[in-house]
Amino acid sequence: MAKARASIRDVARESGVSLTTVSLVLNKGDARISEGTRQRVLKAIDKLQYRPSRLARGLPNNRAHTLAVLLPDLSHAFADPYFGEIISGIYDHAADRDYRLLLQVARRDFVRQKLYDVLIEECSVDGILFLGATEKHRFLAEIDGADKPFMVVNNHFPQWELRTILCDYPEAGRLAADHLAQLGHSRIGHISGPAAEVYTAAQVTGAFVDRLQEHGIELPDRLVVDGQFQSERGEQAAHELLVREPALTAIFCGNDKMALGACLACRRMGRRPGEDIAIVGCDNIPAAQMADPPLTTIHMNFYQLGILACRTMIDFVEDAQRRERQARNGNGNGNGNGNGNGNGTTASEVVYEDGELACPRLPVSLIVRDSCCPPAQD
Repeated sequence: MAKARASIRDVARESGVSLTTVSLVLNKGDARISEGTRQRVLKAIDKLQYRPSRLARGLPNNRAHTLAVLLPDLSHAFADPYFGEIISGIYDHAADRDYRLLLQVARRDFVRQKLYDVLIEECSVDGILFLGATEKHRFLAEIDGADKPFMVVNNHFPQWELRTILCDYPEAGRLAADHLAQLGHSRIGHISGPAAEVYTAAQVTGAFVDRLQEHGIELPDRLVVDGQFQSERGEQAAHELLVREPALTAIFCGNDKMALGACLACRRMGRRPGEDIAIVGCDNIPAAQMADPPLTTIHMNFYQLGILACRTMIDFVEDAQRRERQARNGNGNGNGNGNGNGNGTTASEVVYEDGELACPRLPVSLIVRDSCCPPAQD
């Protein structure tokens, strides 16, 4: 097996100095570095056979004006409309701020060799935005720390201190429950996402169940089936629900792909979505309004989420760099305003939950189309 390439962090550890000191020695950027320290760093570089990236060596102030967008190792991830909308928002705001994007996939070698650290330490990128992160990505525990230029987009990990931004998934569950209850439904099934792996999927389900209870409606565990966020699994889950409880009059799905699969299963079982069974999705992908019938769903503005995620990351990076410059110049007053610039959602449009002030949530809304109907009269 090939030996992992030495990183700047390895050099700092070997020579007993900070990452900043190693960077200054590499770039010959500070006369305050003593000759003894410089020689110790150079000796570590030679011992570890460390080779700084060509990009980092030529960067002024160790800035790359580049952000990495990290995606999970999924088949055709870049073709998925969910990821596409978020990446589009990230790209457009990055371009407005004169930043480039580097697309990466969290494959096994990327994680094993800790290349997420290497990208930042060698100044190849200024920050990393991780889309599609789940509990399976255990390497996130090593990034634990809000001082690092790393952000999880549209999921949350309460056990780790990670910068996070996401849509208001609890409100999505509440809106779906309110809509179905107001239509008169009481025999309801739910196709969830993988709640054990994705925190937001658990939030949707929890909020949906709790709000139904407020309406006096019980949702038993046997009528909650995991659809894995996939249309095929959504179809299988809907079939399973209707076999378990043929009298169901409504199904709420944790995303639109599962809802579209559920519609197909219902038609194959002689149930007509929008006429004798109500189907509600969640996220409002472009295919939702083109479905037959058009899908009632919870709208989540993933494009704006991408803009706000990118803005927040760039503001964090530039504020940190501003404070570092001021510290080097002997001026400790390095407070950044964090306001950013460019277009997109403003801070006043972001809502927060009690106890999660570091976890901004974008508002969501109900979109009523033709896939819903009141329950048929017995």
